[in-house]
Amino acid sequence: MMKTIRKTAIVMLLFVYFLTYGVLPQVLAAGIDTPMIVVAHRAGAKVAPENTLAALEQAIRDGAPIAEIDVQQLSDGTLIVMHDSNFKRTAGEDVCVWDTEADVLSTLEVGSTFSAAYRGEQIPTLEEMLACAGERITLMIELKYTGQEQELEESVLALLQEYDMVDECIIGSMNKGILQRVKELEPDISTVYIAHDLGEDDYDLEYADSYSIEGKNLTTDMVEAIHYEGKSVYGWTANTSWAMRQIVNSGADGVVTDDVRLLQTFLRENACRKAFKSVY
Repeated sequence: MMKTIRKTAIVMLLFVYFLTYGVLPQVLAAGIDTPMIVVAHRAGAKVAPENTLAALEQAIRDGAPIAEIDVQQLSDGTLIVMHDSNFKRTAGEDVCVWDTEADVLSTLEVGSTFSAAYRGEQIPTLEEMLACAGERITLMIELKYTGQEQELEESVLALLQEYDMVDECIIGSMNKGILQRVKELEPDISTVYIAHDLGEDDYDLEYADSYSIEGKNLTTDMVEAIHYEGKSVYGWTANTSWAMRQIVNSGADGVVTDDVRLLQTFLRENACRKAFKSVY
């Protein structure tokens, strides 16, 4: 009887601990000694306008260790943080990124469509995002390919070097040529190849240090094969508990999500379930 009471007490203490203190920059998920990396997609698009300074600040406050952002180049070479190649969805202006210069940015507002609370929020430059991140959070910078870029890789790396943040950032892209060029220019920078799916021939890309794969296509065999090559794996973009569970169960190293808080809650509960099973 006393043994059963002790076990129940241990489980309750573990439950309280994980719910209260279990979320740090990295959250225990796939076992008590295995960290699961939380990546805030578009800097955390659930709680603030995507790819903005407001979203990045919130991701930092929420304890995400990595924020994924998208970078494109304006016609004058300015690097901005923007996912779409057109401003219509987020700013209401039907203009392509490559047809725009930096002085237009001050006229574009992306907060109101998300919430009145963010009225006035603007599209940041990469330089502004780097200054905001500092050493507080790692930036996973996805370089978007439109075919209109001019020395995109050189410009991004020059800015990272200027801010002494080469070691604080991960460069990602769906375009293999971009990653190859990045590694040629800066061999020591961390890179991630982003893809919907992956063929076996891509598991050991020499210019990719890690992979970010659409979660529904991740399998344990794929993750194990990538791990065998000494590379890490992220799954994207999981915004439901079901999608998060699929990525975690695949053995991936990290989960990319718009909803950092939901992911943190899921990981806490998952850790509690594992703790419960280990006791009983």
